[in-house]
Amino acid sequence: MGFVKTRLVPTGVLPVQSRYGALRRKAEALAWTKRGSADRRYPMELTKQKKETLTDRVHDGILEMIIQNATNEEIVLNEGKLVENFGVSKAPVREALIRLCSEGVLENIPRYGYVVVRLTEKDERDIVNMRMLLETEALRANFDRIDGARLEELKAQIDRSCADSDMSIWKMLKFNEEFHLLLASFGEDKAMNRFLAESLQLQKRVYAKSWWKERKTLDTKTNAFPHMEIYRALRDRDLDGCIQALRRDIASDILE
Repeated sequence: MGFVKTRLVPTGVLPVQSRYGALRRKAEALAWTKRGSADRRYPMELTKQKKETLTDRVHDGILEMIIQNATNEEIVLNEGKLVENFGVSKAPVREALIRLCSEGVLENIPRYGYVVVRLTEKDERDIVNMRMLLETEALRANFDRIDGARLEELKAQIDRSCADSDMSIWKMLKFNEEFHLLLASFGEDKAMNRFLAESLQLQKRVYAKSWWKERKTLDTKTNAFPHMEIYRALRDRDLDGCIQALRRDIASDILE
């Protein structure tokens, strides 16, 4: 399967609580300073879909292995076994492993291997709280800037996600990530968008784990209703309703 389980706890691993605590402090600082920050323009092209690469497929395959074989024991991934398992060259496997490390899923321990970083229930709640903090504050600050053209961008993104009614959990989560980053991008705050993207990456694993635990499959049917609810509130210029819909959507990534 490309991994081994061991009870050894390698030294030099940053505790996962420290990692999320630092992220939360940065998110809080952004939320408090955002309204007073200067208006900057960072053009983003989030509505364009990127073609899936071999690295993407290996990345998602490794995530599936981690989720489907969740255990209380330490899991260490072996690059050579992953190359053999996926039947590909070393390059896409190495790139996928590096990306998973940057997403906080794996920790690269020299002369030991790639260790799966554990997530506690507190970590999962912290991720939700970070997103609530970042996205609701961004929405309040950017609400008046979401004009007809930007509403059309959001509607086009929702329509595209609904066009594929039968997809993997990873594709659904990519559509979800795209929507939330697009909505946040209207404020053109580069720092906030970076932290939101990191939070979404962390929550992707949590959502997939919950989905697998309940259904024992990573295939899914898309459900754009929460995003449509956000879109309608924006169209109707209902800020309070939009914030409530956004909060429900963020919470549902964990609770449903």
